[in-house]
Amino acid sequence: MALHFIAILSHYKSGARIGWHYAAENNLDKEKIQEFYSIFKKCCGDIQIGIHKLSTDSLDWSSVANKDSFFKDVIVTKDVEHFVKMASTDKRLTAYDVAKYILAHLPCSHLKLQKLIYFSYTEFLTRTGEKLFDDKIVAFKYGPVVENVFFKFRHHGRNPIDYVEDDVFEISSSDIAVKPSFMKIYSSEHGLLALKCITEVLNKYKDFSASKLVDLTHVPDGPWSQVFRPGENREITDDLIIKSSNSSLLKI
Repeated sequence: MALHFIAILSHYKSGARIGWHYAAENNLDKEKIQEFYSIFKKCCGDIQIGIHKLSTDSLDWSSVANKDSFFKDVIVTKDVEHFVKMASTDKRLTAYDVAKYILAHLPCSHLKLQKLIYFSYTEFLTRTGEKLFDDKIVAFKYGPVVENVFFKFRHHGRNPIDYVEDDVFEISSSDIAVKPSFMKIYSSEHGLLALKCITEVLNKYKDFSASKLVDLTHVPDGPWSQVFRPGENREITDDLIIKSSNSSLLKI
């Protein structure tokens, strides 16, 4: 008889589920499993993983997938370091992650979305001194823009973006179902603080028009006005944002 221990988590960047697979005949080595937990905890903190144990007639992963279709689309590895590396790098947020969270809670135009992303980034940066995401923010004609988000949604023009969450996560210990965009931010490197900053920005600016938000980013001597040159898409640096953080427009 083959016994299997499988740790699974959702890998947001790849859009797949990944797993660490350990199998042994008759008995699983508790020390090996404990070592896995220790390494994972040290490198990944409080990221939630699903743990599964089952028996089959073979040590091969195919026997697990054949026994239960739940495991068929899981990308597995026996290498703890590889699994941990994938899990830990997925903790970093992207601007697109923030955009999806905003759109899931506040359908809006592309122009308004860009400004809400910028104010979320600014709020987090001025509170922590750290980046909310690594994507560059550049100065377009109508204010700060993250270019990869711009290219994903520009086809919507001035119309509200019709973004719909693909699914929900069911939390097995309760009757709660949460959206993937929430789970991505919640399980990221700064989790609750990132959620707090983004949510406060949404609460403050949800009723503002896109043009009003553009006006707020165009204040004299603000970060945008200091770097904007027509057609150059120059970066708005963290230093410029922090130096302008005393402006009441950038505070919740």
